[in-house]
Amino acid sequence: MRIEKRNSLTEKRILTGMIVDTKVLSVLHSKWKHQFRSKWSNLVGQWCIDFFTKYEKAPKSHIEGIFESWSSKTKEEEIVEIIEKFLRTLSEEYEHLEKESNSDYLIDLAGKFFNQVQIEKLNEAIQGDLDLSHVDQAISRILNYNKIELGQGSGVDVFKDSNAIQQAFLDKTEPLIQFKGALGRFYGDCLERDGFVAFMAPEKRGKTWCLIDLAFRALEQRKKVAFFAAGDMSQNQMIRRLMIRTAGRPMKSGEYKIPISIQKYSDKKNATIRHKMKKYTKDLSWQESWKKAKEFMKKIRTKENLLKLSCHPNSTLSVRGIKNLLSEWDRSGWTADIVIIDYADILDMSMSGTDSHRDKINETWKQLRSLSQIYHCLVITATQSDAESYKARTMSRSHFSDDKRKIGHVTGMIGINQTEKEKERGVFRFNWVAKREEEYRESFCVYTAGNMAFGNPAMKSCFEKD
Repeated sequence: MRIEKRNSLTEKRILTGMIVDTKVLSVLHSKWKHQFRSKWSNLVGQWCIDFFTKYEKAPKSHIEGIFESWSSKTKEEEIVEIIEKFLRTLSEEYEHLEKESNSDYLIDLAGKFFNQVQIEKLNEAIQGDLDLSHVDQAISRILNYNKIELGQGSGVDVFKDSNAIQQAFLDKTEPLIQFKGALGRFYGDCLERDGFVAFMAPEKRGKTWCLIDLAFRALEQRKKVAFFAAGDMSQNQMIRRLMIRTAGRPMKSGEYKIPISIQKYSDKKNATIRHKMKKYTKDLSWQESWKKAKEFMKKIRTKENLLKLSCHPNSTLSVRGIKNLLSEWDRSGWTADIVIIDYADILDMSMSGTDSHRDKINETWKQLRSLSQIYHCLVITATQSDAESYKARTMSRSHFSDDKRKIGHVTGMIGINQTEKEKERGVFRFNWVAKREEEYRESFCVYTAGNMAFGNPAMKSCFEKD
């Protein structure tokens, strides 16, 4: 019964992708052979295929018009009711569903599901042949079986597949997490699906706050975030930090500085920050936190579960454990857009298959990279820098700890920089220590002004001006 329910959920997820996502539909179009189990799903799937054949795009809200036209002529009342109920779940969310669609993952999912259905049908046919002693017919079915090639590992003839080339160029879509101002230009497109980004800094430099900042901004933009606390902080500590950011106020009463602007000129040693003062007469309570959490969900206009926080004791969570949890959530219909791990250095590496400490680290970072590729999500983590970084003004590639191969596995490594003077004033400098596909300079920093009491290291940002 659970398997049947799971398969039905998978079928609906793929079908929704065909309705709202042109990329998904364009790939499935060439492989379409009514591969769903149910009659109604194949019917809606065929409507999508026909629409794409004519207009070269997904039908989105047009599917309702197609349904109305068909339902006015058919006598299959039961199927009419099922399709109507399914389309009602999509409501007027077609544009949001398109933006939130994990295209590549849905294509991978469709490949596995269509092959599963095809094998089940083949198995039924072969069993029927055997029941009738038609052995030759059963063997013929086996020999003529062809796997449906979709998604990763399917094999592409690059010079003959214009669709594959088109999809490769369309794949550089908007980043999953968007920032305004200088920080937005700093990150660019790097916070994208299939990306693996890490922050590097000495201890107590604000790595967890930076990860929470990214998680919160992703939630504001209706992305699904899986946040794994690997042992540096307890569940209660993590929830308190998340509530501070959600409430937009400090935990304790008092008067606090809130930055309203930041500027940095090359002829001045420090950035110039303007503040406003705000006073809080009471400590943050759980009741106020709960109220702000409900207001936050109302503001972003969704009832979906966007955040899954999973907290574990130090050195007990492995990459395999993360993958198992992601798979379990995925089977229930919840697939993470962004996976955040706080942080990679304290993961359990005992199952890495090697005795060398450096090789264990390398294997762990390879597996973290694979998570971004398997689930077509953005993976973000943090790592400690070496002892020399405490003296350095700005992080560089030479400040890695334990194993330099970490830098080889990420699509981007960001240094968190802060002098004692900058720490007093709430200033951070971020720089690219490594960046795949785009040019960068380690010495080039973006300046941010924030206040950790508000859980926000980047309220304002700027670049250095001449």
